[in-house]
This record gives sequence, structure tokens and C-alpha cells, in this order.
Amino acid sequence: MSTMHKAMATASGYTSPRFSGVHDAFESNLRNGDDIGASVAVYHHGELVVDLWGGARDTSGTPYPEDALHVGYSVTKGVMGVVLASLVDTGEVDLDVPVSAYWPEFGAAGKDGVLVRELASHRAGLPAFDEPVTKADLADWDACVRRLARQEPAWYPGIRHGYHALTLGYLVGEVTRRASGKRVGALLRERFAQDSDLQAWIGLPTEHNGRVVTYQDASPTPGIGALLARSAETAGTPTHAAFNNPVITAELFNDPALWRPEIPAANGVFDARSLARLYSGVVDGPLRAISPTTVDRVRRQQVHGPDEVLVDQPTRFGTVFGLSSPRQPMLGPGSFGHDGLGGHLAFAHPESGIAFAFLTNRAIPDPTPHTRLWRLLSAVAAAL
Repeated sequence: MSTMHKAMATASGYTSPRFSGVHDAFESNLRNGDDIGASVAVYHHGELVVDLWGGARDTSGTPYPEDALHVGYSVTKGVMGVVLASLVDTGEVDLDVPVSAYWPEFGAAGKDGVLVRELASHRAGLPAFDEPVTKADLADWDACVRRLARQEPAWYPGIRHGYHALTLGYLVGEVTRRASGKRVGALLRERFAQDSDLQAWIGLPTEHNGRVVTYQDASPTPGIGALLARSAETAGTPTHAAFNNPVITAELFNDPALWRPEIPAANGVFDARSLARLYSGVVDGPLRAISPTTVDRVRRQQVHGPDEVLVDQPTRFGTVFGLSSPRQPMLGPGSFGHDGLGGHLAFAHPESGIAFAFLTNRAIPDPTPHTRLWRLLSAVAAAL
């Protein structure tokens, strides 16, 4: 191993002795080339026990910085789930009323009976826009929600579920806006970042653009992802519609033009320690802003089984949040959070008091947990 490679494979930061195995696993990922550059953070009962970063921010070998930010892709959905849970907790949103109670226009085209709970668990039948949408169009919130409000569902709402890759953010986001008068990004900052140094945005201020570490490698990998890829390439399938209008790739949100608008299913920008801190606050940490009763409500299983869009494996969702499943086990039953395209992951496991976040600049398209995550999560579990 070259001197430079050794330096790039060395982790910086802090690990408590009890969680030293996470440090070893993180460095192993860097040495093996599973990561180019990455960061991982873990809270345990409100205490930061792992805060590591290392590797390179790009293929030129520039060191990965301590203050690195990443576009979270669908990790953003979990953050949106935290915001929605806060509105449920205060009574501003009722999960068991029709969406049209908050957003009357949504009731068009046979959607008047869709409940907020169904909308927030991928059951509304709107996994894709049925009109052509460009990358630039994603920045026009009002146009996107108007499209979805008048759109006819692809299946009878509430009966089946299918992953709403981009549309979930506009759907849940518009409910939160109608209920509170504020967008998801503003609520995130107002409710969770006012009295802290939380480095988390849905709608990134441009002064932070230089801190964003983008994906450097999105080479496809063999495995179960091949079935999903074939379906995405087959015109007429729900998978094709969801991932090709516009085309969703690991490079899509490398474009700074898509960091400033709010796209709350996909373009949140975070550092790992802030994501872990946010989830720690949901469980039992210093940012706690949601009651345990509400946490249990939103992590309760809403759907489990074959997915109309992610056809390779059954999926399991609570209210917005992904739940522990063979596709993404996290720390087992009770875990809730969300993974993100390429390999990001952030979640909480209330039973153990763990909140975990991992961000990387090497995208692994295979949708099942990659070896690098298994190493890290196994090390966390071993410390408990």
C-alpha cells in the first residue's frame, strides 16, 4: 500500500473505547476500496460515541474534510419523516383523515378518499409524474404539486404500495405546508436546528456549496440490483416511470442547481453527525422534540410485501420511514429511518438507544446492504 493510500485509509475523529470496532470497520472499508471517502456517526442514549471521517473527497486524492456535507438522496425522506412526526405530535397533522382535508385539490381523479397515512406509506398510486418532467422542473414546487393533484393514480390507492422515489417529497411536503403554512425545509430548521449547530438542510444555502462532497464512482455492481435495473429499463413498468421521468442516477444531484430548491424526497444536504444527532433526538437525545407515543405510531408497520416499483425485494414502511427488513436490516426489529441511493443510511433503534448515520462518495447501486454497511452495523451491534 502506498504512503498516500495509507493516509487516505486512516480515519480521523473520535470513537469511544466501547465502540472501537466501528473505527476498525470504517478503516477496513477505506483500505479495501469499498469507500473513496466517507463519514459515520453514532449516538448511544444521547451521547456521541462515534464521529469518524476519512479517505478522499474526490478521485484526485484531496483529503475528505471534517466538515463535509453530502446530498442524502432518499435519506432525506427519513428527515422529512421526522418533520411530519413533529406535526403529528403537536396535532397539526392527523394521519387518519383524507389528504384532501388539508389539500382540497388532491381529491381530483378519484383520490378524495386517500388518507394521509396511506399517502405517507407509498400507497397513493402516484410513484411517478404522468407528464414529462425535466431535471429543472423538479425545482418548481407549485408546478409539481399541481401535476400530482390532478393526476390519476396508477393503482387503486390504499390497496397496494410502490416506492414513490421523487413524488413522495412533494406529496407529504404539500400536506405539511398546507397544515403548518411552512415547507419541510423551514420546519426542519425551525424545530430542530434553532438552538443547535445542526448541519442539515432541505434547500441548501449557497454559501455551503463548497462543502458538498459529490459521488465520484457509480459503477454498477452485480447482484440483486440487476432485476431492478432491468425493470427500470423496460418501458411501461412502474419502475421505468418512477426512475426515468427524469432519469434518476447517482449523479443526478451532483448538480449544485438542485441543492437550493426543496425536493424533500431526495435533495437534503447533511453531515453524518447531524443526521445521527437528529435521530438521537427522536429517540432520547438532547434534541428530543417528539413524544415516545408518536415515535411508536410513525414506526408502526403500514405496508410490507411486494413493491410495485422496487420489484427485486419486498419492502416495509412505516409512516414515511423505512423499517428493518431483509432489504435494509439496520439494527433489526424496531429500527426506523431511511437509506439513500448509492449507500447512504441514517436510522434510529430506540430499543438500544442507537442513532446511526453513514454517508459516502462511492455509490453502490445494488439496493441490498453492501459489505461496508454490514461491517459498520455489525461493529455497532457487537458493542451493545
